[in-house]
Amino acid sequence: MVHVYSVTPPSAGPGEPTQDYRSQVTAAARHSEQAGRRGILIPHNLHEVDPWPLASLVGAVTESLVPLIALQPASMPPHTAAAMAASYATLYGRPLYFNLVAGARDDELRMTGDLLGHDERYARMRVYGRVLRALLRGETVDLESDWYTYRRFRLAPCPDVLAQCRVFVAGSSEAGRAVAGEIADVVVTHPAPYEDWLREFRTPLLDSGYGGELGIRVGIIARSERAAAWAAARERFPETWQGRQETLLKTVSQNSWSRQLAVRAVGEDEAPADGADADPYWLGAFRSGQASAPFLVGSHEDVADRLGAYLGAGVRHVLLNGSTPDDSDGIAEVLRTVRAQVGAPGPH
Repeated sequence: MVHVYSVTPPSAGPGEPTQDYRSQVTAAARHSEQAGRRGILIPHNLHEVDPWPLASLVGAVTESLVPLIALQPASMPPHTAAAMAASYATLYGRPLYFNLVAGARDDELRMTGDLLGHDERYARMRVYGRVLRALLRGETVDLESDWYTYRRFRLAPCPDVLAQCRVFVAGSSEAGRAVAGEIADVVVTHPAPYEDWLREFRTPLLDSGYGGELGIRVGIIARSERAAAWAAARERFPETWQGRQETLLKTVSQNSWSRQLAVRAVGEDEAPADGADADPYWLGAFRSGQASAPFLVGSHEDVADRLGAYLGAGVRHVLLNGSTPDDSDGIAEVLRTVRAQVGAPGPH
């Protein structure tokens, strides 16, 4: 079974709020459900609408779509996150999924006084994840740690559906993989090119004893003709001086996946204008400063072959980076093709 997740639209454009945002989120959620998505990722950033009200909106306008809500340990304690999941389950009769993130933007970490080093943030996440999972299972937590203290705390109410909640952890660094291996149901990465992803991420993670599931976050721009896909990609994500400067700054970021993608983006060879013989894996969107993940670009067959390689290596969760309505048919065709290739049944 391959589970696919869309993402909520951004709540702000360059310097100003997006108009009629409620309608945009409603349309995105309903379209995701109609397209057979398992869930919808709701990011956490200080410059965006808070994810929790958006999760409630998703629950109100859909029947089964699961919010995959980004959660930074610095943003709220684990018992509050568990209580929010319990409230959501009570209102909508379905679980929340949690995407635990250590924090990607150095400027936001500084603004909120979260000055822990990279590995310390993952040490905190380890404890956070253990507490969150215990509470969702209805256990009593008795804990004293550097980060949280509980005295025989138990979540109430604790609906049975909370047992269906899942924890995703973004882990590209050594510290991230170690923590993810302990607390995650699904380990997610913004993948490197396939062979590098195998060597640098999948192999060391599995060698460490991890027995959970794998996920990747990518964008997809696919058309029936390769040249049309590359033209759409370049029009949507033009190269700019500001984007290049932001990418250069990310090459020294504390965040492992952001730094690794930035280094690759700076060194990536530009594909021919018509995409002839181009590798479908493309960091131009990341290099433009308008996307946080790699994209797979090309004909339906090009993209299906590359996505199918990741799925054939065990990936069962695909988190789609931001797409437009023009991408819908291409994404649907890619998913139909790749499911047939890897023999992964099911609509999700």
